[in-house]
Amino acid sequence: MSPTSRKPARGRKHSTDADGLIRWSDTSAAAWIGLLETHKHLTRELEAELVAEHGLSISGLEVLFRLARADGHTMRLTALAEAAGLSLSRVSRILDALERRGLVERRSDADDSRAKQAWLTPQGLELLRAAQHTHFAGVERLFFDRISPSDVQTLARVFEPFRR
Repeated sequence: MSPTSRKPARGRKHSTDADGLIRWSDTSAAAWIGLLETHKHLTRELEAELVAEHGLSISGLEVLFRLARADGHTMRLTALAEAAGLSLSRVSRILDALERRGLVERRSDADDSRAKQAWLTPQGLELLRAAQHTHFAGVERLFFDRISPSDVQTLARVFEPFRR
Protein backbone atom coordinates (compact mmCIF):
# COMPACT_ATOMS: atom_id res chain seq x y z
CA MET A 1 0.00 0.00 0.00
CA SER A 2 1.41 3.43 -0.86
CA PRO A 3 2.04 5.96 1.93
CA THR A 4 -0.86 8.09 0.66
CA SER A 5 -3.35 5.23 0.91
CA ARG A 6 -5.85 5.10 3.67
CA LYS A 7 -5.95 2.06 5.91
CA PRO A 8 -8.82 -0.32 5.28
CA ALA A 9 -11.86 0.39 7.44
CA ARG A 10 -12.51 -2.14 10.17
CA GLY A 11 -13.65 -5.37 8.54
CA ARG A 12 -12.90 -4.09 5.02
CA LYS A 13 -10.26 -5.70 2.85
CA HIS A 14 -9.69 -2.69 0.60
CA SER A 15 -8.68 0.95 0.79
CA THR A 16 -8.79 4.01 -1.43
CA ASP A 17 -5.55 5.46 -2.78
CA ALA A 18 -4.65 9.12 -3.39
CA ASP A 19 -6.34 9.01 -6.82
CA GLY A 20 -9.59 7.74 -5.32
CA LEU A 21 -9.08 4.24 -6.76
CA ILE A 22 -9.95 1.25 -4.63
CA ARG A 23 -7.23 -1.32 -3.96
CA TRP A 24 -7.35 -4.65 -2.23
CA SER A 25 -4.92 -5.23 0.61
CA ASP A 26 -1.94 -7.27 -0.59
CA THR A 27 -3.21 -10.39 1.17
CA SER A 28 -6.78 -9.97 -0.07
CA ALA A 29 -5.52 -9.31 -3.62
CA ALA A 30 -3.35 -12.43 -3.50
CA ALA A 31 -6.32 -14.52 -2.31
CA TRP A 32 -8.94 -13.12 -4.69
CA ILE A 33 -6.79 -12.79 -7.81
CA GLY A 34 -5.19 -16.14 -7.01
CA LEU A 35 -8.62 -17.79 -6.93
CA LEU A 36 -9.64 -16.19 -10.24
CA GLU A 37 -6.35 -16.96 -11.99
CA THR A 38 -6.31 -20.54 -10.72
CA HIS A 39 -9.87 -21.12 -11.92
CA LYS A 40 -9.11 -19.60 -15.33
CA HIS A 41 -5.90 -21.61 -15.78
CA LEU A 42 -7.40 -24.92 -14.65
CA THR A 43 -10.62 -24.64 -16.63
CA ARG A 44 -8.74 -23.72 -19.81
CA GLU A 45 -6.42 -26.72 -19.50
CA LEU A 46 -9.15 -29.14 -18.45
CA GLU A 47 -11.46 -27.96 -21.23
CA ALA A 48 -8.71 -28.29 -23.83
CA GLU A 49 -8.14 -31.90 -22.78
CA LEU A 50 -11.85 -32.75 -22.90
CA VAL A 51 -12.31 -31.14 -26.30
CA ALA A 52 -9.21 -32.80 -27.74
CA GLU A 53 -10.03 -36.28 -26.46
CA HIS A 54 -13.84 -36.32 -26.47
CA GLY A 55 -15.11 -33.25 -28.35
CA LEU A 56 -16.78 -32.17 -25.12
CA SER A 57 -16.69 -28.91 -23.15
CA ILE A 58 -16.71 -28.78 -19.36
CA SER A 59 -20.30 -27.52 -19.55
CA GLY A 60 -21.18 -30.42 -21.84
CA LEU A 61 -19.62 -32.81 -19.33
CA GLU A 62 -21.70 -31.20 -16.57
CA VAL A 63 -24.92 -31.60 -18.57
CA LEU A 64 -24.19 -35.27 -19.30
CA PHE A 65 -23.30 -35.89 -15.66
CA ARG A 66 -26.51 -34.27 -14.41
CA LEU A 67 -28.56 -36.41 -16.78
CA ALA A 68 -26.69 -39.58 -15.76
CA ARG A 69 -27.51 -38.92 -12.10
CA ALA A 70 -31.19 -38.17 -12.74
CA ASP A 71 -33.96 -40.74 -12.44
CA GLY A 72 -34.30 -42.50 -15.77
CA HIS A 73 -31.40 -40.41 -17.11
CA THR A 74 -33.89 -37.66 -17.92
CA MET A 75 -34.55 -34.13 -16.71
CA ARG A 76 -36.72 -31.20 -17.67
CA LEU A 77 -34.62 -28.62 -19.46
CA THR A 78 -35.39 -25.95 -16.87
CA ALA A 79 -34.35 -28.25 -14.01
CA LEU A 80 -31.22 -29.25 -15.92
CA ALA A 81 -30.24 -25.61 -16.44
CA GLU A 82 -30.80 -24.85 -12.76
CA ALA A 83 -28.87 -27.91 -11.59
CA ALA A 84 -25.94 -27.17 -13.90
CA GLY A 85 -25.89 -23.47 -13.02
CA LEU A 86 -26.33 -22.50 -16.67
CA SER A 87 -28.91 -20.43 -18.51
CA LEU A 88 -31.67 -22.27 -20.33
CA SER A 89 -30.40 -20.91 -23.65
CA ARG A 90 -26.87 -22.16 -22.88
CA VAL A 91 -28.20 -25.61 -22.00
CA SER A 92 -30.24 -25.61 -25.20
CA ARG A 93 -27.13 -24.86 -27.30
CA ILE A 94 -25.16 -27.58 -25.49
CA LEU A 95 -28.01 -30.05 -26.05
CA ASP A 96 -28.13 -29.13 -29.76
CA ALA A 97 -24.50 -30.22 -30.13
CA LEU A 98 -24.93 -33.34 -27.97
CA GLU A 99 -28.11 -34.32 -29.81
CA ARG A 100 -26.36 -34.07 -33.21
CA ARG A 101 -23.85 -36.62 -31.90
CA GLY A 102 -26.59 -38.97 -30.63
CA LEU A 103 -25.59 -38.45 -26.99
CA VAL A 104 -28.92 -37.03 -25.81
CA GLU A 105 -32.48 -36.81 -27.07
CA ARG A 106 -35.13 -34.21 -26.38
CA ARG A 107 -38.52 -35.60 -25.54
CA SER A 108 -41.89 -34.11 -24.68
CA ASP A 109 -42.70 -33.98 -20.99
CA ALA A 110 -45.54 -36.40 -20.20
CA ASP A 111 -46.84 -34.05 -17.47
CA ASP A 112 -46.61 -30.79 -19.44
CA SER A 113 -46.83 -30.76 -23.22
CA ARG A 114 -45.19 -27.30 -23.32
CA ALA A 115 -42.06 -28.56 -21.53
CA LYS A 116 -39.21 -30.60 -22.93
CA GLN A 117 -36.99 -33.14 -21.28
CA ALA A 118 -33.46 -34.19 -22.11
CA TRP A 119 -32.67 -37.90 -22.05
CA LEU A 120 -29.18 -39.37 -21.93
CA THR A 121 -28.69 -42.07 -24.56
CA PRO A 122 -26.54 -45.16 -23.97
CA GLN A 123 -23.92 -43.59 -26.27
CA GLY A 124 -24.00 -40.46 -24.11
CA LEU A 125 -23.46 -42.50 -20.97
CA GLU A 126 -20.55 -44.30 -22.61
CA LEU A 127 -18.92 -41.01 -23.63
CA LEU A 128 -19.52 -39.57 -20.15
CA ARG A 129 -17.67 -42.49 -18.55
CA ALA A 130 -14.66 -42.00 -20.83
CA ALA A 131 -14.70 -38.21 -20.43
CA GLN A 132 -14.88 -38.51 -16.64
CA HIS A 133 -11.67 -40.57 -16.64
CA THR A 134 -9.95 -37.83 -18.63
CA HIS A 135 -11.38 -35.06 -16.46
CA PHE A 136 -10.63 -36.68 -13.11
CA ALA A 137 -7.08 -37.51 -14.20
CA GLY A 138 -6.61 -33.91 -15.30
CA VAL A 139 -7.93 -32.49 -12.03
CA GLU A 140 -5.65 -34.84 -10.09
CA ARG A 141 -2.60 -33.87 -12.16
CA LEU A 142 -3.25 -30.13 -12.49
CA PHE A 143 -4.68 -29.43 -9.04
CA PHE A 144 -4.51 -32.09 -6.35
CA ASP A 145 -0.96 -33.20 -7.17
CA ARG A 146 0.23 -29.61 -6.65
CA ILE A 147 -1.13 -29.10 -3.15
CA SER A 148 -0.82 -30.96 0.12
CA PRO A 149 -3.58 -33.01 1.74
CA SER A 150 -3.81 -30.40 4.51
CA ASP A 151 -4.27 -27.69 1.87
CA VAL A 152 -7.13 -29.72 0.40
CA GLN A 153 -8.76 -29.84 3.83
CA THR A 154 -8.22 -26.09 4.26
CA LEU A 155 -9.74 -25.32 0.86
CA ALA A 156 -12.74 -27.55 1.60
CA ARG A 157 -13.30 -25.62 4.82
CA VAL A 158 -12.75 -22.20 3.20
CA PHE A 159 -15.19 -22.87 0.35
CA GLU A 160 -17.93 -24.46 2.49
CA PRO A 161 -19.90 -21.19 2.98
CA PHE A 162 -20.10 -20.73 -0.80
CA ARG A 163 -21.49 -24.14 -1.70
CA ARG A 164 -25.13 -24.36 -2.66
